[in-house]
Amino acid sequence: MTAKHETRKYLGLELAGAKNQKTAIAVLEYFPKGNKTFLLEIYDRMPSGDQALLDLIEELRPGIARMGVNVPLELPPCISCTKKSCLLPKGCQVESVKWMREISARAARNEDIRVHEFTPYTQRPVELWIRYEVLPKLPPSHRFEIDEALGGTKAPLTARMHFLKRHLRDIHLSEAWPKLTMAILAQQLGISKRVISRYRHLEEGMQAREEIVATLIEEHRIFIYERDVRKLSHSLAAFDAFMCSYTALLCDLEQCAEIPDDYPTEAGWVQYPSLETNMSDLWATSEKR
Repeated sequence: MTAKHETRKYLGLELAGAKNQKTAIAVLEYFPKGNKTFLLEIYDRMPSGDQALLDLIEELRPGIARMGVNVPLELPPCISCTKKSCLLPKGCQVESVKWMREISARAARNEDIRVHEFTPYTQRPVELWIRYEVLPKLPPSHRFEIDEALGGTKAPLTARMHFLKRHLRDIHLSEAWPKLTMAILAQQLGISKRVISRYRHLEEGMQAREEIVATLIEEHRIFIYERDVRKLSHSLAAFDAFMCSYTALLCDLEQCAEIPDDYPTEAGWVQYPSLETNMSDLWATSEKR
């Protein structure tokens, strides 16, 4: 168990395909005694392949409290189902599918929410939770399209993470969505709509990410070397890895949203900053943590 004042390390993994070099890892170090956070390193343009990635994580392993990853850690309920017969989503009694059916029905009663038929072989309960319960509470400019766990763009990465998990059993993993973390932090920190709408753009994103990093440095007292500020500004993959590591830290500081009481936890969850967090008080120096 980590001591109260012991320095803790948080990794963020922005996972890309095994055959390209777009995977990135961010390493944060947190000092509870002074309530200070340092971005130690950003690894981007990494060698492709699973072994190279696992070797680097092994080097970074000492002191890791938690690692945030940008891809699903659990598969949709139908993929892991072992029942011999299928009643289809409308009649399925598997707990996670029942929950998806109930939240969809509840959302359908809200005239402001457009409800789509859910598919438990590509979607997970958490994706419906965020679609119907979280995103509607954000300004329209901060919302985004959700990539399903086994949707067209996410499926290969979900499969890769499912493989990698077997080699990361003793590391505390948490799923994080950089887009969601950024949307919530932007609202709480007063980051402009202009910045949040451009920070993922290929051409205009660099300046927007630089503004976001500057705000986090000032408001959340994160120390980032100038070389790494440039990396975060120039590389969206590096920026997203940083968001994953930062979400992992917020999770350990109990600043992430609580899981609903009736939620089927075995189906997987995404950590994201609590919508009720008072950011002006969050980083006030405290030794009570």
